[in-house]
Amino acid sequence: MFLAKGVSAQLSPTLSDSSRISLLTCSPGDELYSVFGHSAVRVTDPANNIDVVFNYGTFDFSDPNFYTNFVKGRLNYILSLSYYNRFKVEYDMEERWIFEQQLQIDLPQRQFLFDSLLTNYQPENRYYLYDFFFDNCATRIRDIFVESFPEKVKFDYSALEQNKTFRQLLQPYLVEKPWERFGIDLALGVLADRTAEPWDYMFLPDHMLTVFKHASFDSDSITQPFTAEVETLLEGKVRNEKKAFDQPLFLFIILLAVGMGLTYFDYRRRKLSRWFDITILLFTGILGVVIVFLWFFTDHSVTPWNMNILWANPLYIIAIPLLFVKKMARIATWYFMGNSILLVLVVATWFINPQHLPVAAFPIALLLAIRFGVVFLLTRRS
Repeated sequence: MFLAKGVSAQLSPTLSDSSRISLLTCSPGDELYSVFGHSAVRVTDPANNIDVVFNYGTFDFSDPNFYTNFVKGRLNYILSLSYYNRFKVEYDMEERWIFEQQLQIDLPQRQFLFDSLLTNYQPENRYYLYDFFFDNCATRIRDIFVESFPEKVKFDYSALEQNKTFRQLLQPYLVEKPWERFGIDLALGVLADRTAEPWDYMFLPDHMLTVFKHASFDSDSITQPFTAEVETLLEGKVRNEKKAFDQPLFLFIILLAVGMGLTYFDYRRRKLSRWFDITILLFTGILGVVIVFLWFFTDHSVTPWNMNILWANPLYIIAIPLLFVKKMARIATWYFMGNSILLVLVVATWFINPQHLPVAAFPIALLLAIRFGVVFLLTRRS
């Protein structure tokens, strides 16, 4: 985003009758950081030559701890201020839509909201700790709208398809990104599978547009729509919503088929293909390390209690020496037997687990159960 230096200094503190404040909703983009869309607030006042956008979705790449804080869930986002024309250019280049909903509030109310936004923009107030589900560019706008007019904004959630989990709310945006969907499903824990309240739906800009479209506003004992009809400010490209070919699932099914064939060959010749076991142990062990890191060493709100650790265990890396050290053969026997039984149970309950486990990972878990079983049998015999 373009941080407009000096914009605030040019803003008149007093809005005119011709002023407007509106909610901007931007359609999803192609990149993962933009795939869920974006929200911002536009303030226009022709009499004072004002047309600016307050944007809660800005971050500073120049921060020396940017990537560390991003991974750890400790990244500060910034409320930035830019001219609308400069804001529009970015979305025009990315061929994304911009929709506008003008707030139907009177001049004193517009002034109060404008002053609140400017207060938020002060250097000591403009930074906030970002949380994708509960404190982001959309929820900040929702909150300042509601808090500016306590008990005046009334929501009608009937237009929403309710009783969806947080994870389910993300899925429509990822139909064309199977690898990204697999990664997100791998990273999110069981907390992402609780049912979202209608209020929580507004962490996604599209849903916030829908909710505010049906919201009402009480003013002087008169109830009226909170926003005017949705206007299209910028037309983008119509995106293909067809589900993309699930490459992760296809790849892991091939891996399962190869592994089963190799397992049959190993059992017949009474000898393990240790290179294959090392590969899958290392791969799933590294995934387990990532899961543990996100669970215990970050501030992300929905990465703890991740049941993927049942099949992607970081201890698999430590188990690799058990395949080679003969003095540890007895330990290896019991270790692989126990894990094989556990994985059989995990596979059997995969689709009834309280947490939605990635479908693409099912072949990997099944392969691990099979390989651990044959390692147990051959190690026991030897």
